Amino acid sequence: MKLKLLGCQVFLREMYMLCARSVHSVQIQWMPTELHTNPQVSLRPALQAEIDKIEESDEPCDAILLGYGLCSMGTIGLKARSIPLVIPRAHDCISILLGSRKTYQEIFDAYHGGVYWYSPGWIEQFKTPGRGYDEQAKYMEYVEKFGEDNAEYLIELEKSWMQHYSCAALIQWPELADPRFEEITRDIAIKQELEYRCITGTDTILKKLVNGEWDESFLIVQPGQKITYSGDDELIVAK
Repeated sequence: MKLKLLGCQVFLREMYMLCARSVHSVQIQWMPTELHTNPQVSLRPALQAEIDKIEESDEPCDAILLGYGLCSMGTIGLKARSIPLVIPRAHDCISILLGSRKTYQEIFDAYHGGVYWYSPGWIEQFKTPGRGYDEQAKYMEYVEKFGEDNAEYLIELEKSWMQHYSCAALIQWPELADPRFEEITRDIAIKQELEYRCITGTDTILKKLVNGEWDESFLIVQPGQKITYSGDDELIVAK
């Protein structure tokens, strides 16, 4: 098959490896990281615009793969007009990188939700708390957008992030393990007085996505359908 992938850059290392090994031809288009700031306002229209461009193109394409999960409802409402869409049934990139929603839930429950997750992609592509975060630059950005009083409030809100977490957890796949990412995450954990864990993820979900092995872990949106939130274990359905 000839497949087009619209992917979040958090999967950059993992996806390049899997697409190189895929039995199909997979063309990747990375979406800007800032779309995560407000997924329902920014991510959904950006993804739909790219889906529409692919469908209007003369290039052959058997399916459009979405390298995203539910992502704060940012993928709800996406429509397929002439080419099927395929998306993992997952809340976000964390369960995708772990390879299992069950594994994610077990770790979430063990720490009562107090896990701040890191991965090679998060560390390299995003200014995560504890690393690459310039408080003064962020303050000036907020002043420009929201005014001085609101900016001070937002900065204090972001600075209090560590109060809600007890663990900094790094997800790494065995094939892409790199001690540099472990060192970065461990340093953040020490600085913020958090427990450090390195958790082995698996390629189960993303490998199936690019290899066309679309089982019950995926939603296939046929032309004329759109992604809808199901509110149950299926997570998303096509209507």
